[in-house]
Amino acid sequence: MKHVRAAITYALFPVTFFGALWGALVGIQLELSKWLVLAGITASSAVVVAVCERIHPVHRGWNRSRSDVGTDATHALVSMILLPYFLEMILATSLLVVAIQLADVVGFALWPNQWNLLAQLVLAMLISQFGEYWVHRMMHECPLFWRFHATHHSPGRLYWLNAARFHPIDTAIGHVSALAPILILGAGSEVLLLVSVWVMVHGMFQHCNIHLRLGPLNYVFSMAELHRWHHSRKVSEANANYGNNIIFWDIVFGTRYHPPDREASSVVGLADLDRFPQDYVGQILSPFRWNKITGEGEPAMGSSSREDDPAANGG
Repeated sequence: MKHVRAAITYALFPVTFFGALWGALVGIQLELSKWLVLAGITASSAVVVAVCERIHPVHRGWNRSRSDVGTDATHALVSMILLPYFLEMILATSLLVVAIQLADVVGFALWPNQWNLLAQLVLAMLISQFGEYWVHRMMHECPLFWRFHATHHSPGRLYWLNAARFHPIDTAIGHVSALAPILILGAGSEVLLLVSVWVMVHGMFQHCNIHLRLGPLNYVFSMAELHRWHHSRKVSEANANYGNNIIFWDIVFGTRYHPPDREASSVVGLADLDRFPQDYVGQILSPFRWNKITGEGEPAMGSSSREDDPAANGG
């Protein structure tokens, strides 16, 4: 069992992640339905992560249900399956005309479709995550938008399924900011599939309750070791590591946070919002009942203790 746990710690994420991308490439070559490929990879990855959470958890207490599975499953259905599906269809249709007109204006195709698909994927992630980085940062630093993003920081534990806990408005803003630029530039459906696989698999691992060590890969991916700091109850720790899928833009803009001398706390969630609802409907309505939830005239800022000054902590 010791060797199994060591393998999980160091090899589980890279093997599963790159295996998922390989599976997507095979699906593309076989001309399988994008949604069939994505569903198969997502389901199989979820099983792997869920099983390994039981075998090798980073915090055993996080494996105990807090009556949150139903809420998280509903969020997954709405914010990770239905809403992205419809948004992608709408964006792909509406922005296709923009992409064609833009290519006509400059006289050549803006997206490098002649590149290898993996090279296109890297470019797509850099471009899409730039907008998503700033949207995510805005969600933390702007009190109005924090009302919507607080839902994501409301769980008192991290496990694979609550990677999907997002208010639909939060999901919509982030999804549009990530997809619109690469669609306007003319990225093809194969690239969009690879991006979707990256986001789905990475998201589950990012929130997983598995003891992982990525080493140098922590300078590429915004993975669990980094993301657990982002769910800290202290704003000085939570207002960092904004990258949802890569950590590149956090490095560029100085918001990467990974102290070498200590681990992120197992105590996560919303320190000052004890009345924040834990049911799905309550969380959907929470931005519009904010004063009642905070008990204040002004909206509470950040996902953290009031020991920190949010206004002084932009990163």
